[in-house]
Amino acid sequence: MSSTVVFDAHVHVDKGLDGYDLEVSGKNLIFNDVDSYRRSCERYRTASDAVSLILDLGPDRDFVLGEARAGRIDAVKIHSRIQRIGASEWPTVARVLAEVPPDIPAIVDGFYFGGDMEHQPSLAALIDLLAAFPQRRFVVAHSGGYRILEYFFHLRPFANVYYELALSLQYLEDSSASADVRKLVRHTDTAKILFGSDYPFGSPARQRDILAGVCAEVGLSDGEAERLFYRNAAELFKKDVR
Repeated sequence: MSSTVVFDAHVHVDKGLDGYDLEVSGKNLIFNDVDSYRRSCERYRTASDAVSLILDLGPDRDFVLGEARAGRIDAVKIHSRIQRIGASEWPTVARVLAEVPPDIPAIVDGFYFGGDMEHQPSLAALIDLLAAFPQRRFVVAHSGGYRILEYFFHLRPFANVYYELALSLQYLEDSSASADVRKLVRHTDTAKILFGSDYPFGSPARQRDILAGVCAEVGLSDGEAERLFYRNAAELFKKDVR
């Protein structure tokens, strides 16, 4: 890959950016709670960065909706494990999401982890949201984690879904699921895949190198790889596209 332009679609800044080890053109700063957004957003946000805020279903719901309607955030985030969203709560998610302007993307966590099985990500619930909001763009954070292949097969009919590879690139590198990452990149529209790091949980530079290797292995052109690393996220979050 000759281009070095990178937009990191998944960054956390609660603990600062001192260990961030990659030069990028912009970042999507993700806030999984309203308090951290209030505390850290303006401290770390730059003109080239996007900001995503949790779609609060409780007392901060109106605040989040107000930020979305005022254009102060670029996406909303749905995280079933953090928000403790079980099967019975997904209809509430849909009702609140309906109040978010339709041009604002929704990022849905897809990383399966831990022993709380009741609140793990739900592929079925995501499919319901994709069908209910066909004009809204949805980003699967982590692309399904170790279930990447399952997400790949079941989400193919939907034109409004994007795959973001944060942490999964590094976390799954030495597992059989790394073959599923290659399949996703090889057979998915290159306009629908985003590079992300999930910093500080993963090394941005290491994950850049892994994805560059995947792009080379599956035979992507420099232009196609540039879409994954920069252009797709820049367009999704309406940042300056070079």
